[in-house]
Amino acid sequence: MEFIIILILGTLGAALIVGGIVAYRRSERTGVKSLSAAAIAAGIVMWAVIVISSPVSYEVGEPGANLTPSIEVEGIYDNGAL
Repeated sequence: MEFIIILILGTLGAALIVGGIVAYRRSERTGVKSLSAAAIAAGIVMWAVIVISSPVSYEVGEPGANLTPSIEVEGIYDNGAL
């Protein structure tokens, strides 16, 4: 689910940046130029959120394998099995 959200944010951010640049360059009206600049800024912020929130790497393995508590009893290690 997280990947889908990141994908949507990336696509929407890229569309805002490109659309904002095209609208800014083709328009002479100040209102359109200001909305275009805001769209470009919103797209850049979306890409910044993607860069900050996306994980650097994934660990491949059995889910929950590292969640087993390790208990030390008198120098003997027990991996959660009682």
